[in-house]
Amino acid sequence: VRGSFQWRDVKIDNVAVRFKGNSSSNPHQRHKRSFLIKFNEYDKNARFFGLRRASFDNGVQFGSLFSEPIITEILRDQGIPTHRSNYARIFLNDEYQGVYVNVERIDESFLQRNLPDPNGALFKADVGGPGGNLQFVSDDPAVYERAFEAESDEAKRARAQLVDFIRLINQTEPGAFADSLESSMELEDFLRVTAVMLFSGAFDQLTGGAPHNYYLYHGAMNDRWRYLPWDLDVGFCETAFGKIQVLDDWDAAWPLAPSGGPNPLMERIAADPALLERYRQIARTILEQYFNPERLCGVIDANYKLIHEDLQSDPFPHQRAVVPGDRGYDEIVESIKTFMRKRFSSALEQLDNPGPRPEILTLHKE
Repeated sequence: VRGSFQWRDVKIDNVAVRFKGNSSSNPHQRHKRSFLIKFNEYDKNARFFGLRRASFDNGVQFGSLFSEPIITEILRDQGIPTHRSNYARIFLNDEYQGVYVNVERIDESFLQRNLPDPNGALFKADVGGPGGNLQFVSDDPAVYERAFEAESDEAKRARAQLVDFIRLINQTEPGAFADSLESSMELEDFLRVTAVMLFSGAFDQLTGGAPHNYYLYHGAMNDRWRYLPWDLDVGFCETAFGKIQVLDDWDAAWPLAPSGGPNPLMERIAADPALLERYRQIARTILEQYFNPERLCGVIDANYKLIHEDLQSDPFPHQRAVVPGDRGYDEIVESIKTFMRKRFSSALEQLDNPGPRPEILTLHKE
């Protein structure tokens, strides 16, 4: 619908407003709804501080309001191009809606701000579909269109290159795989993202076994692919959906997720001794630098302090929608801290003494 948008004394009229989200948007759960604002829907040149869109997430999933700001801060601190995230109080027609996570969208504005070559091909893997897990299914680029939405004009012309990249992941001979992958994608950043997702329990990603919630970007200047994680509100939870045992089944020494179906990219990295060792070295550094419980609990407390007062009148029932055992934000925060202490301890032991390659369990959400 049409509306106006105001932040402090900055106002933009004639913007587009809609609800957003997948599982987190179910109105039958009686929680606040997430919003997407498009500043340039009716005026293609309209911007809000350079942004084309603004996204306000309700923060009702596993990590509540804390996952996205914490995870993205860790990624950005490592120099990985990542969307920005902070907090906002939202009022709709002067009625307080609650505390939201203000999440920067990955679009043309993001590319222009973060990448030296912003005119490449941007694909979004959101709802899943054939090949969304980067499994080769056909030489026909049209087969992959449901899994990979073209988010830029160049992407519409680069579907054959996407198929070539997926073919490389699946069909390159083992002896040439590491070098081929290194020359075709920003591999160092991807391994760092993999470790951060594992330690934070962000399983609803390609790196966590789900064939969605990520972007692929192909730079025309360097002919390399970049993985961009997205929708990071799922994290810091020991058991997901009562089935996925994030701590017990997601071994830090093996970047193989405890859920989902085939995942060729992660499986081939785990099967390559040099790549696996490289991942483990990166993971060990990230674990000690960013996920030390003393440090991370301080970050969680600082975030909670920012929003504590405004949460008192937040209309959302004070529990995580999919973790009903956490009642009240104090309990949510303590639950997140408990997860992180357990994760750090087990991950340290697993990286110090890697066991055999774990069996991958295929589970499906109901």
